[in-house]
Order: sequence, then structure tokens, then C-alpha cells
Amino acid sequence: MEKTLLPAETWQTQNRGTNDQEYQIYLSCANDGRGNDITTGQPLKTYDQWLKS
Repeated sequence: MEKTLLPAETWQTQNRGTNDQEYQIYLSCANDGRGNDITTGQPLKTYDQWLKS
């Protein structure tokens, strides 16, 4: 029988760093240069909004 590894729910944060570091990645990757999210055109989420999303 083959065993399958499943990632934990917190996998990304553990591998990329803290929530603060992960939020900084979001800001640097999603920012269109005018403070809007490149995928939605909406203003970038605040840290609290990002945590809840």
C-alpha cells in the first residue's frame, strides 16, 4: 500500500515565514504600482483584511 503525504493547512506560512512576511510577499507581488491588486483592480487588502481572506 502506497502512503500519500498531505500538506498541513499551515504549510505555506511555515515554509515562507511568518504571517507578516507572507503579507509582505502579497504586497510586493500583487501591487500594480498604484496600490491596487493586479488581479482584481481593487485596493490592496489591509493586513487584517488579508488575514481574514
